[in-house]
Amino acid sequence: MRRTKADAMKTRAKIMESALDVFSEKGFSGASLTEISSRVGVTKGALYWHFRNKDDLLLQLVEELCRRGEEDVKNAFRSDNPAEMMRSYYKEAFEHVAADSRHKKIYKIIQKQDELPEEIQKSIRQTMKNYIESEKAMVEEAFRKGQERGSIRKDISPAAAAEVVSSTFHGLGVLHMSGILSKEFPQYINILFDAFDKEFRAGLKR
Repeated sequence: MRRTKADAMKTRAKIMESALDVFSEKGFSGASLTEISSRVGVTKGALYWHFRNKDDLLLQLVEELCRRGEEDVKNAFRSDNPAEMMRSYYKEAFEHVAADSRHKKIYKIIQKQDELPEEIQKSIRQTMKNYIESEKAMVEEAFRKGQERGSIRKDISPAAAAEVVSSTFHGLGVLHMSGILSKEFPQYINILFDAFDKEFRAGLKR
């Protein structure tokens, strides 16, 4: 039977999910391509048709996660209200990360950097850096638009504000996935944004 592109994409997705589970359960160094392919029910040859090796599989998992994040940013930052746009985006993103098992599994894997080859560590760091820089650029543009519309103080640097907001929420996301923050923390995001809003709007006429 002739395989279609859709069939190939489904197989690829199943391999990636299997790899995520095995990496998460046994660690990167303890995972084998044999077990990953076996769980999906495909041959190692089929796995190699989609991925070069174990390193490639992990990198593709991280890149896919970042691609989805970039799409979420682009879709969220189309609102005419920059302040509410950022509040809505980060609140939804934080709640999603807190509840999504895929984020937690990938974080668990890359947290154990000693198990990862140096080159894959560098590639993962660069992929994540590119994603965060893309996000910060969108946030920076939102601040500029807010200043143009008079809803954000003009004496604030959009680049600095974007750095603070993005770093704050990514840092909190890591703490939450590490289990350091309480499970209820996503409910408190509005408190943080209320503080940001107060600072960014200070001195503006209401």
